[in-house]
Amino acid sequence: MGVFTKVKEWLLNNNTAGFTCDGCGREVFEYPSQRLCEHCQKTVFKNEKRQCEKCGRALRAEGLCLGCKKEPPAFERAVSPFIYHGDAARMINRFKQGERYLAAFFAEEMAKKLSELSFLEPPILVAVPITERKKKTRRFNQAEDLAKRIAALTGYEYAADVLVKIGDGDQKKRTAQERRERIRGSIRVRKRKLCDNRVVIVVDDIMTTGATGGECARILKNAGARAVYFVTACSLPQREE
Repeated sequence: MGVFTKVKEWLLNNNTAGFTCDGCGREVFEYPSQRLCEHCQKTVFKNEKRQCEKCGRALRAEGLCLGCKKEPPAFERAVSPFIYHGDAARMINRFKQGERYLAAFFAEEMAKKLSELSFLEPPILVAVPITERKKKTRRFNQAEDLAKRIAALTGYEYAADVLVKIGDGDQKKRTAQERRERIRGSIRVRKRKLCDNRVVIVVDDIMTTGATGGECARILKNAGARAVYFVTACSLPQREE
């Protein structure tokens, strides 16, 4: 155990000092059991009201969103604890830009969201892959960081390198149809035996249109997965059409 870890444990046990809010940096005495200050708790919008029964994004009415009615994704269901807006959006972007400690905050909330789902047997967790070029530039895959932490919190098995990205497939500033067309064929299953007759949870940071999660679910089912779920830290409130 490192010196910093020992000091942090002592401070927490003796309740003599606080640590800083993951959102704004204000002091939080209950950290890490409470990772946000009272202000940031109000500016991080939780995805807890009306949600699409399929993709899990926030809706104004009950039922399925128009996108899922038009072209249902291959996953059984998707969930996300936060709406991609305000401080949640800023925090997930900070995480992607290198503030990797934020994985703890998001993974804890993602694990809580997964606890709302019922699985007959423990599922396995896999991460949405990124290209080797992007990984060399970023030096980490944010989906892997989240998946590993969720595994530690839930006890679910994390299966590394099950999915591999073989094309660039940059999805920024593309319509839902363009995303579906561009992502198709750019992800492959590397370890098919791990997926055979298993329930698989695909982990990513943000759901924009659901195209990436849908493609991962499609190829995992083709590889023998019995059912596939998709969990992200944040999701946009509606499909882009």
